[in-house]
Amino acid sequence: MGLNWADIRARGERGEGISDAEAREILALATPDELDALWATAQAVRHEHKGNFVNTCGISNAKSGRCAEACSFCSQSAHYTTDAPKYQMKDAPTLLAEAKEAWNNGVREFSLVASGRAMTNRKELDTVKDAVATIRAETGMQTCASLGLMSKDGLAELQAAGLQSVHHNLETARSFHANIVQTHSYDDEVDTIKAAKSLGMYTCSGGIFGMGESWEQRVELAMELRDLDVDSVPLNFLNPRPGTPLENQHTLTAEDCLKIIALYRLVLPTKDLIVCGGRAINLRERQTEIFRAGANGVMLGNYLTTAGRPADMDLDMLEAEGLVIRPPPHKPHPPSLRPAVRVEGTDSNGVA
Repeated sequence: MGLNWADIRARGERGEGISDAEAREILALATPDELDALWATAQAVRHEHKGNFVNTCGISNAKSGRCAEACSFCSQSAHYTTDAPKYQMKDAPTLLAEAKEAWNNGVREFSLVASGRAMTNRKELDTVKDAVATIRAETGMQTCASLGLMSKDGLAELQAAGLQSVHHNLETARSFHANIVQTHSYDDEVDTIKAAKSLGMYTCSGGIFGMGESWEQRVELAMELRDLDVDSVPLNFLNPRPGTPLENQHTLTAEDCLKIIALYRLVLPTKDLIVCGGRAINLRERQTEIFRAGANGVMLGNYLTTAGRPADMDLDMLEAEGLVIRPPPHKPHPPSLRPAVRVEGTDSNGVA
C-alpha cells in the first residue's frame, strides 16, 4: 500500500512510533528514492526530539575474560579459545583514571563493564561502588554499569552509591535468542531491565546486528524494546571475533547498518539511539551518515576487546556535522574539550 512519509514524520515528531506493519514495509525499501525518503524522515524525527545534541559514552572493560556464559558473539566466554584479555576486577583508582581520560575526550556517560553472569562478589561490588562515587564526585559524568544479570537488591545498592544508568542488552530478538545465548534465557535478560526500571534508573538496552537474524527479527527486537520502554538503545554491529562461533559471520553492509538505525528511530522516536560496537568496521567511510539515519549518540574510544577510533577523528566528525556533545548531568564539559563540540550548562534532572 506504500508508506505515507508525511504522516510517519508527523507522528514521529509527536513521539508516536510506527506500527509493526509499517516497520515491515520499511524492510523492503531498496531504491535510492525510497532510501532517501527513509533517511530524511528519520533525520527530521531525530532533530525534533534531540536537536543538534549528541550523547557520547565510553566504557572501561573493568573485568575481562573467563566468563562462564556461552554467548556466540563474545570473545570473553570461557567456552571459546580467543585472544581476549583475561584479568580480575580493576581497582577503583584505575577506573577513576580511565573515566577522567574519557571525560577529557568528550565522554558524557562512562560505563563500567564486567564479564560474568552477574556481579555477586562483595569485593567486586564494593569496588564498583567506590569507583562510581569518585567518578561522580570528580568528573560529573553520568555513571553506568553493565554487570550481567543483576538483581533488584544489587542494583539498589549501586544506585545508593550514585549509579544512575544500567546497561543490559537483550542482544537479539526473543525468537532468535536461543541461537546466540545458550546459558541463560531471554526472560533473564528482560528481568534485569525491569529491575532497573522499577528503581527509577535510566535503562540502556539494545542488541547486536549481523549475527544471522532476519530483518523481521530486527523489527521484533525494536518492538520488544518499545514495550519495555527503555531510555537508550545501543546499536551494535557484529565485528566477528576469531575463536567464537560467529567468527566467519560477515553479512552486514554499511547500508544495512544505516537502514537499521533509521528503522529504530522511527519505531522509537523519542529514545536515545547510540551507535556502538562495530561502527568503524561495518560503516567505514559512511560513519558520518549515522546522524542522517537517526542516531543521536556514539561510543567514543575503545570497545570491550577491540580498538575504536582516536577521539579526535570522532570529534572531527561531530564538528563537521554541526553537532555538539550534550553536557553531562552534573557539570559542564572539561575545558580541554574543543569549543566547537562543547556546550556549557548542565542537564536539570540529574538522570539524563
